[in-house]
Amino acid sequence: MYNLPDDAAAWSVTLTLPCSALDAVAKILGEHAAAVATHSLETCDKTENTPEDLWRLTAYCADAARGAVLAVLAKEILSELGLAETEISIKMLPETDWVAQNARLFPLLFAGRFVVHGDHLRPPPGRIALCVNAGSAFGSGSHGSTRGCLLALDRIGNRRRIARALDLGTGSGILAIAIAKCWGGGGMGVAEVLAADIDPAAVAATKETAEANGVTKQICCVTSDGFAAPKIGGGAPYDLICANILADPLQLLAAELARHLARDGIAIISGLLVSQEATVTEHYRDAGLKLVDQIQVGNWSSLLLTW
Repeated sequence: MYNLPDDAAAWSVTLTLPCSALDAVAKILGEHAAAVATHSLETCDKTENTPEDLWRLTAYCADAARGAVLAVLAKEILSELGLAETEISIKMLPETDWVAQNARLFPLLFAGRFVVHGDHLRPPPGRIALCVNAGSAFGSGSHGSTRGCLLALDRIGNRRRIARALDLGTGSGILAIAIAKCWGGGGMGVAEVLAADIDPAAVAATKETAEANGVTKQICCVTSDGFAAPKIGGGAPYDLICANILADPLQLLAAELARHLARDGIAIISGLLVSQEATVTEHYRDAGLKLVDQIQVGNWSSLLLTW
């Protein structure tokens, strides 16, 4: 048992795991933590992680009792996975500084030509820099599905001209920003990006992120449940549609996504596990689209589809 002082305002429980165990540990700890952050410790750009690749997981909670629960849970999970020797680091954090401290420690994240960074870090030259600070909206770039989408955008960036793009389920706006910067006036054209999300907080976060990255002229934001907002239909057809959501809504939206995609356009869908690829792909095949490429990051898959 871990004995933690009662006057602690916040705690972090940190462990280093192989990729093969990451999702299982994150899922269980995530049910008891205020937040769970993960990032790869691999230094090279890879479109696919091996099960042995190391990731760091940090779970946060706001009181001593929950901190003790997280520490015990982590120990039990690691034992069940045969990783009992894994070191668990427990740290008490100041009351008002634990989120800020996590932001300061958020590392540069590389995905092809893209580098994701907080405004406290200086990105290296020669990359497409995406400034995204820690916040409540999903999409810091560290999640496998988000990184997979960035790698997919990098893969098509020098092959296709994009004039109109839709980022459905925009979250923090990271993919909308990436599209705007990748197609920001070079040889592949200038993209007008419509960023949509069902959560008004995510839409507000995207507006702030677009301003921080200097791409407000290219990005329009709208609150929408799927394709329901009239502005989405008014902007169709799209040369590029990104939908980084979850497998179930991706399946439900397959026919609508196909209707909004230009005949020579491409769709990038993500937020699905590798084990869900076949089922999701079948729905899009039924809608008339074909799978042309895929990227796996850990247990997460990003699919590229076209007519």
